[in-house]
Amino acid sequence: MRHDDLYLEDALKAIAELREFLVGITREDFLADRLKQSFLFHRLVIIGEACVSVSPIYRSKYPEVPWRQISGMRNRLVHAYFDLDLTLVWDTASTDLDKLAAQLKQILDAEFPDSSMFDA
Repeated sequence: MRHDDLYLEDALKAIAELREFLVGITREDFLADRLKQSFLFHRLVIIGEACVSVSPIYRSKYPEVPWRQISGMRNRLVHAYFDLDLTLVWDTASTDLDKLAAQLKQILDAEFPDSSMFDA
């Protein structure tokens, strides 16, 4: 069984990859390119899967993290991919992930100080 610090690191790594990927990409670029959409979707699924896998102890200890919304986005990407609001997906990736990265980094630093390898 994997430990919570590894799930947090997985999510932070996927966020870092998305940040790097999104440099120079506009909303219009994203909406017009299925490969860009696929990359972004996959990283959001990784973030969602990692966050869903964090133990209930930490999810309840850190209620400021939008665990339920993250799970909901992951479920939509996996199970309702054919009916996605691409603008919402873009907005999530381009505006919401910085705050999430800071929150996850805070948990990693507080709970697993020796495991932390990411800067938010």
